[in-house]
Order: sequence, then C-alpha cells, then structure tokens
Amino acid sequence: MSTRKIIVIDTSVLLYDKNSIHSFPGNDVVLPMTVLDELDRFKEKPGLLGESARYINRFLDSLRADGRLDKSVMLKDFDQSIRVLTEEYPVGSGLDSERNDNKIIAAAVHLQKENPDRFT
Repeated sequence: MSTRKIIVIDTSVLLYDKNSIHSFPGNDVVLPMTVLDELDRFKEKPGLLGESARYINRFLDSLRADGRLDKSVMLKDFDQSIRVLTEEYPVGSGLDSERNDNKIIAAAVHLQKENPDRFT
C-alpha cells in the first residue's frame, strides 16, 4: 500500500493560487485535460487570473523536458509527481455531462475507484 495520495486539482485552485501546484509534497497530482482547457481560456485575462493561467501553462511546458505529462513527471525538489489525465470518463447519471466541473469530478471518481487506498 502506497502512502502517496492522488490529488486531483480543479482549475479554480490553480487560478487563485498559482503556487498550489507545488503544494503537495510526497503525493501525486493529477490534472484532468479539462483543467488545461479551462486554463487556456484564462491566459489572456488581465490580473491574477491571467497571470496564474500563464504561470501554470509555462510550468507544465517546462516539465515536458523531463518526460511525458500523460505518463507522470516527477518534481524532485518537491517529491511530487504531476500527470495530465488525457482520458475522459463517464459523468454520473443525473449530472450534466457537458459541464466541466462534472467532467473533473468524473475523473476523480474514476481514479478513486482504481486506487481506493490512495484517496482520503
């Protein structure tokens, strides 16, 4: 059993604290592709939201030198990995499958089912 947890980060967390992507030492961070799509919509905005979106995009681009983001890249300085989840998973019944929040939740639920010991 791994002591590392899987942390699925929502777009709003990254937009309101660009450094949050570095805030999970000893764990594995997963960003559903929907989060990256949402970040792209904010990178041209002025102020904190645009700055955060641009920072996260540049940071993820820099990680590509260390490996494939869809396979997971280890941040040695933080003992943390980051992976971009490219698959989409079925949204639960009764939820609007077009809403991005529901897509992110579906990804988290799928990961939790696959790795029940790595979620709290």
